[in-house]
Amino acid sequence: MGVTGYTVSVGTASVPVVGMSADAQYAILQNLEPASTPDSYARAGYLYIAGGTVTIAGDGTALFNIATGSAGLQIEGYELVSTSEPIYAELVEGATVTTSGAAIPSYNLNRTEADDATAVLTAASTVTGGSAISSELITASKQGGGGGMIVSKIHTLQASSDYAFRFTNLSNQATTFFFQVIFSEKFNGQNDVWLGGADGSSFRLRGGEHISLPMIQGQTLSAEAEESALVGVLKQD
Repeated sequence: MGVTGYTVSVGTASVPVVGMSADAQYAILQNLEPASTPDSYARAGYLYIAGGTVTIAGDGTALFNIATGSAGLQIEGYELVSTSEPIYAELVEGATVTTSGAAIPSYNLNRTEADDATAVLTAASTVTGGSAISSELITASKQGGGGGMIVSKIHTLQASSDYAFRFTNLSNQATTFFFQVIFSEKFNGQNDVWLGGADGSSFRLRGGEHISLPMIQGQTLSAEAEESALVGVLKQD
């Protein structure tokens, strides 16, 4: 009896992952994609970071826009810091945004991987309409030495859409404001594999999980994914 190991690239169309054998066989399948956690995403090269520093005048506002790609975007966490004055921060959906200046670079947290995020972050000159779907208050004062927060809060954003960041200075004195956002463009099970049936209606093998299957003579097994995934197979027959 021989043991065979190989990998299969699984996409949105069903593909065979274990072929037919004239004998009974035993298969172990592992989803080689990372688990759906920020830590696993970062190690696998799925997380990006972008942001910058801006001086916000008294009673002034700083505006930024993030244009999501065709797969959407998930904010995994962010950091907001004001050196001396309180800032009201908002994430605005459905607004009309006028961008200004060059794109702000985003960097892969795994520095052995490419800085190839599809989403584009830029400064903006105007943001009109839309709804603030999330907000934070950064309390700060000259006496208190500034204020800030590091937040792990999931925001799943729609595909091919503009989202505005609006940072409003609540005092009449200028402050230096720093922000950075950590995001992924593969998320919410997009790296899961579905065994033996259609995506969403069969057995789900999540990122990093494995399953062992005894198979009788002549049996085969196919799989598909919501996006794409790599499956490792070890079988004995």
